[in-house]
Amino acid sequence: MLDLQRDKKIEYTLVSSEEADAEKGLISTTSPIGKSLMGKKVGDTATVVTPNGNRELDVLHLTTIHDEAS
Repeated sequence: MLDLQRDKKIEYTLVSSEEADAEKGLISTTSPIGKSLMGKKVGDTATVVTPNGNRELDVLHLTTIHDEAS
């Protein structure tokens, strides 16, 4: 991901809420970031609604569990 407001690359792994650990980049699919990323493809921009305002994240790379299993 590219955080457009901070011009910083970040990496997230979407996981279940039980596995979530934001400090390690493990983001729950039910969190605001997780919800905004669901169904996105490389090249898409996700808008995350936060208490501090909206954040826009460009999807630069995407790996699914199916890709990792191959």
